[in-house]
Amino acid sequence: MAQWQDSETLVLWITIVFLIVLLLGVAIVVFIQMHVKRMIIAQEKLSAEKIKHQKELLDSSVKVQERERERIASDLHDELIGKLNIILLASASQRTEVDTKKMLQDSIDIARRISHDLSPPLLEETSLAEWIRDMVLPLKEFYTVILTITEESSLLISKDVKLQLIRIIQEVINNCIKHAKATQMAFTLRETKKYIALKITDNGVGFKTIEKPEGLGLRNIELRMQLLNGTYKLTSSKEDGTSLVLLVKFPIA
Repeated sequence: MAQWQDSETLVLWITIVFLIVLLLGVAIVVFIQMHVKRMIIAQEKLSAEKIKHQKELLDSSVKVQERERERIASDLHDELIGKLNIILLASASQRTEVDTKKMLQDSIDIARRISHDLSPPLLEETSLAEWIRDMVLPLKEFYTVILTITEESSLLISKDVKLQLIRIIQEVINNCIKHAKATQMAFTLRETKKYIALKITDNGVGFKTIEKPEGLGLRNIELRMQLLNGTYKLTSSKEDGTSLVLLVKFPIA
């Protein structure tokens, strides 16, 4: 009988094969455990980063609200109350050089502007396209403005969606006026039955995206897009200006 057919040799080979299979099994189990552990650690890290980011957004939201309150308080104190005090003093002293009628009209205009900032009127009745036109038209006095609108008349956008998008546009316009040093602004709105797409660009100084400032303006935009379950993409460079693309899909949860 051949040596390999010997019972002891067979037992030895079976034992060796069994040990090899066992070692392979143990190695596979260890590898899987290590892989699962790494996945769990990565998931925990990602969750921790998301929680941290949400806390930062919440903190930014509070700061944005406080900034808006301070701005409105400043408008009330510096503009409206100041003019009303002058009218009161002129009335008490009967000073004729003060044009009280004009100052009253200015005060009414200031109060109306503050009221509109707090809650835009006719928000449900006015389309998003009309709101954008109204916000963009005054810019033509100082900038070259390009406005492109494609909309489907059957599309109904809720009041909340319009309000969030209007606030984002206001934020972008304010940032452009304060920081961009631009001469041209372009607004492109496309409404379909499935989504709203809005693109805002300028030819200003821009900034390097990797050095993107963590200001309240950008946090405000991100927070509002989260409320809309939308997405956005910001690109900017010191040579090509800044571009912001917003996309909100329907239905909005």
